[in-house]
This record gives sequence, C-alpha cells and structure tokens, in this order.
Amino acid sequence: MLRKRLTPEDVISAIYEEEGFYEVERGSDPESLYTNRLILSDGKREIVINILSEDSFANKGALQDILLHAEKLKSKFDGVCIAVPRKYMRALDEDVMSLHGFGLIIYDNLGAEEVIPPRIREKRKAVEKARDEAKIVIKDNQEIVRLRSEISRLLRILEEVEARLDRLENEQRSLARKLSRIEATISRSGVKEELTESREVEAVRAVEAKKENLPSYLRDNPWVEILSRRE
Repeated sequence: MLRKRLTPEDVISAIYEEEGFYEVERGSDPESLYTNRLILSDGKREIVINILSEDSFANKGALQDILLHAEKLKSKFDGVCIAVPRKYMRALDEDVMSLHGFGLIIYDNLGAEEVIPPRIREKRKAVEKARDEAKIVIKDNQEIVRLRSEISRLLRILEEVEARLDRLENEQRSLARKLSRIEATISRSGVKEELTESREVEAVRAVEAKKENLPSYLRDNPWVEILSRRE
C-alpha cells in the first residue's frame, strides 16, 4: 500500500499543533497568483501562512508581489508567515522579515521548520477592549440622558409645587382679610346690641320708678305704661 504523500500544508500545520493551533482553511490564495494560503487558529488568534512553491521562484517579481500582499494581510490577521521550500530559504533576508514582523517557515517532503516566528499582534484583544470601552461610553451616555430626563421631570414637579404654594398663600391672605372684616363687623354689631339692651333696661327702670310714685289705684293700670312711652 502506497503511503500518502504529505503536502506543504500538512507539514506546516503539524509544527503549530503543539502550540494549540488548528487548521481553519487551506487552498489557493484568491488575492495572489503565486501562493497557496493556510489559515490556523488557537481560538483567539489567527495566523495566515503564504506558501510558495518552487515554481513561484521562476517568476520574476513574484517575491516582491508576495511581500506586498503579506503586508496587506497584517491588517486582517494576528500573524503573517511566509513559507518557502528549504532550498530557497536564502532568497529572503531574515533581518528584513523580522523587521516587518513576518514569520519565516522552510519546508520539504520530510517536514517543516519555523525559522522566524511571526510577530503576533493582539489585534482582537485591542478591538474587544475598544468595543468594551465604547459600550461603557454608550452606557454612560444613556445614563446621563436618563438622569437629565429625570432631573427635568423633578424640576417640572417643583415648579408645579411652587405655583400651588403661591396660590395657597394668596388664598390664605384673602381668607385672613375676610376674617378680619367679619370680626370687625361682629364686634360693631355686639356693641350696638349692648347699647340697645342697656337703653331698654333704663326705660323699664324709669317706668317702674314712675309707677312707684303713682297712687295705688293707678299702678296696675295699663294705660299708665302706654302714656309714659309717649313722653
């Protein structure tokens, strides 16, 4: 039975399995004419690996195109690697690769080796942090709007209470004035009644006194009282 021949994708995936990465996608790169693409993830970060074949080096300008394309991928993935056949490992300057944060992998039929690890950017963490901060800001803004609305409602209530108090004070002053007038009227009426009663008492006393001065046969005569009132 013939043993299955390992592909570059197989041997490259194997070196990252121990680090907890698993394969997400493999195939030709839709944005490049010279590479295949392998995408690996550990659940939090994604690494994209551009795999060059020996045929890629037969095309003039292929390396420049691959590096420019890899630069674009840095905005989409947390790490970017370029994999080349072992025999062409000197075609790429390791210092330049490190300077730009690219990983370098060499491979052959026997396996693969990570020469330069990719510079992992905590893009997702930064995005998540920014998103969380934005949510906090939005929540704070919503709370501020709610508090402003509540303060406006309380101010309207206070204005209504103040207006009611003003009306009650006006009504109180009006009632106080009315009570003062009523008390004054009652006071004047009481004085008049007392004067009238005292005059009637004096008149009765005067009649009684006159009766005492009359002869006995005239004291009980009703005409005497009638005639006395006509004086």
